[in-house]
Amino acid sequence: MKKIKQGGIRRRLAVGVAGARGGLGLLSARATGLLLPHDQQHAHNEQALTREAHRFVKQLGQLKGAYVKIGQMLALYGEHLLPRPVTDALHTLEAQTTPLDWTAIEPVLDARFDRFDIEQKPLAAASLAQVHRASDRDDTTKSLCLKIQYPGIGGAIDDDFRNVMQMLKLTRWIESGRQLESLTNELKTHLMREVDYHYELDTAQTVASLLHDDQRFVVPNYYPQWSSKNILTMDYLDGVDVCDPSVQALSQARRNRLARMMLELFFKEAFDWRLMQTDPNFGNYRIVIDPDGENDQLALLDFGAVQHLSETFSNALRKTILAAHEFDDDTTIDGLIELNCLRQSDSVKVKQSFAQFCSYILEPFAVNSEAWPKYATGANDAYLWQHSKLLRRAGKLGSEGMLIKGFVIPPSEFMLMVRKLTGVFTFVAALDAKMNSSDLLAHYA
Repeated sequence: MKKIKQGGIRRRLAVGVAGARGGLGLLSARATGLLLPHDQQHAHNEQALTREAHRFVKQLGQLKGAYVKIGQMLALYGEHLLPRPVTDALHTLEAQTTPLDWTAIEPVLDARFDRFDIEQKPLAAASLAQVHRASDRDDTTKSLCLKIQYPGIGGAIDDDFRNVMQMLKLTRWIESGRQLESLTNELKTHLMREVDYHYELDTAQTVASLLHDDQRFVVPNYYPQWSSKNILTMDYLDGVDVCDPSVQALSQARRNRLARMMLELFFKEAFDWRLMQTDPNFGNYRIVIDPDGENDQLALLDFGAVQHLSETFSNALRKTILAAHEFDDDTTIDGLIELNCLRQSDSVKVKQSFAQFCSYILEPFAVNSEAWPKYATGANDAYLWQHSKLLRRAGKLGSEGMLIKGFVIPPSEFMLMVRKLTGVFTFVAALDAKMNSSDLLAHYA
C-alpha cells in the first residue's frame, strides 16, 4: 500500500456508507425473504447477513490501520454480542497484513536512525505496525529490528472506535447497552496500550528480567536510545514459526519440551508475575532451534498486549483453576463468583454449567489419565494434544452453556484469559505434543 487513508471525515464517511449499505442490504433481503416459504426464510436471511458482513469487512481492510485492529478485536471479544456470520467475516481480517510502502514509513524516522542501513522490504506487517531489519554502520556486530508504527494511528483511535460502533448500530447487527459500552471501553484501553511503545518497552524489559535466569526463554535486547513513542529498536533473533517444517521435524522429546515451556510460561504469567501476554498470535513467538543439541529456546517478541492482573483477580483465578482441576464444583463456583463470572443469584444450572466447563478445559492436566477420551490417550499416559480435539469440544460445551436461561457474559478479564488459554493450547497442539502435564498444576497446589 502506498498510504493509509488519512483524515477523520474521509474515514468516517467510508465507514458510515458501509454501515448504511449493510443495513439497507439486510432490510431489502428480509423483505424479499418474506416471499419465500417459511422454512427457507432463515437460510435466506443468514446468506444475506454473511454477504453484507463480508462487504463491510472488505471496507475495513481497505482503510487499514486502527480499523483493521478494531475489527480483529471484535472478532475475538464480540462473539457474544455480534451475530456469528459477522464475527466469522471479521476473522478474515487476521490475514489482511498488506505492508505499507517504504515511502510512507520513512518520514517517521528521525536523525538518530541515519546510522542504520534499513531494509525497505519489511520482515513482517501487522495492522498497527511493521518490522524492518537493520544493521548498525557504527557496530557491524549488531543485527537489529525496527518496529515502526504506521503514521497517524495513535491519534485516530478514538474517532475510529466511535465510527465502527456507529456503523454496527446502523447495520442493526448490535444493540446499544451496558455490555456494548463496556466492551468498547475495554477494547479501546487495550488498543491504546498497544500503540504506547513506551509501555511496551518497559514491559519487555520487565519480562526479560523475570526470565533472566531461565535459559529456555529469550527476550530480545531493546535499545531505549533508538526507540520513541512510535518506534521500537531491538536485536534481531534468528527464530522460526512454530509451524515451520524445521520445528515439525524435531524429535518428539524436543517438541514436548517446547510445549511444556509454553504451558509453564502461561502459569508463570497468571500466577507468579500477574503479567500476561493476552494476544495469542503465533507471530508473537519464535522457536530458536539449537543446532548442536536439544536446548531449543522459546523467543518472546511482542509486549504491547501485555496486561497487568490484579492480585485479587490472580488469586481468584488460581482458586478457580485448582478447584476445577480437582472437580470441586462448589469451590470452583466460589472462585467464579470472585471473578465476577457468576453471581450468587444465578441459578444452580448456570453455576454448574460454568464449573463443568472449567473442569473440561483442564482435561490435559488430569492426574488420572482414565478421565481422557481414548483418542486423546497415548502410550505411557501421554495426552495427545493434536488428536484430542479439546478446543472444538470445549467450544461446543461453552455454546450450549450460553443457551441456559440466566447466562451472563463474563467480564473482559476472564474472556482475555480464555483467549490466552486457547492460543496456548493451539500452540501446543501445533507442536503435536504427546505428554503428561499433570505435575504443572500440582506445583501450584
